[in-house]
Amino acid sequence: MSRARALTRRLRTLATLHEAVSALRALSAHHFRAARQALGAARVYRAEIEATMAAAAAFLPPAPASAGGKPGVMLVAADLGLCGDYSTRLVEAAAAARADLGPGLFYCVGRRAVARLARLGITPDRACNAAASTAGLPQLLLPLVDAVIGDRRAGRLGSLDLVAARFEGAGHFAPVRVRVLPAAAAAAAAPVPPSPYGNAAHLAAVLTREFLYVTLHESLLDALAAEHGKRLTVAESARAWLEERIGASRRLLAALEREAATQEIIEVVAGARLARQSGEGPA
Repeated sequence: MSRARALTRRLRTLATLHEAVSALRALSAHHFRAARQALGAARVYRAEIEATMAAAAAFLPPAPASAGGKPGVMLVAADLGLCGDYSTRLVEAAAAARADLGPGLFYCVGRRAVARLARLGITPDRACNAAASTAGLPQLLLPLVDAVIGDRRAGRLGSLDLVAARFEGAGHFAPVRVRVLPAAAAAAAAPVPPSPYGNAAHLAAVLTREFLYVTLHESLLDALAAEHGKRLTVAESARAWLEERIGASRRLLAALEREAATQEIIEVVAGARLARQSGEGPA
């Protein structure tokens, strides 16, 4: 019976794990849908900002040169686990970008990647927690955008390349590298004249900040969808494995119980037969 008790304890443990993985799967599915739904609005807003920058390009002052500013890299990874090789592949892509661009500032979004970066000889100049949901993006982006703009104004940052995940279907993603600074707008179809009611330098600063914010926002939404999509498939695989182990353990426990019951019956019958043979049992 000791084996049966061990199997019973194992079944309780597996059932608890199954509940936890199922809850994680449901949560990942929720965040995955939220990120995918928000992407459309972010892309429309970015297109509007780019159109405004292009239309006003004729009278906007040129972007200030960052004397001595070096190329920067921003890595968007994750803080949560159970998403396979998600962070590893992104860290490798960011390290390749750093090697390609040379020395410069390194921003890391997602502290889970810091240890992996250290093993590659990279120490982030700025590191912050990643957002686990769309609701956490504003709290992440506002100080991050301010830090990037501050570094650029101080001459520490000349350009910025973003390394993040691009969603390519549930459970599939690709690390991508995108140049986000300096802001580059498409050619304007219909340029507009300068307004006498505003300051061109102020407008240029506002547009640059909005462009950086919405570009990062869109990329982070795509990265969130990729991360939770990966976690969703990993959780589904884990849940299927747990269900298989629970089923196998239940079958084994049932077999042990049948074996024990059969052994008890055999012992009772053997005892009764022995009693009859010795004349102590009923005639």
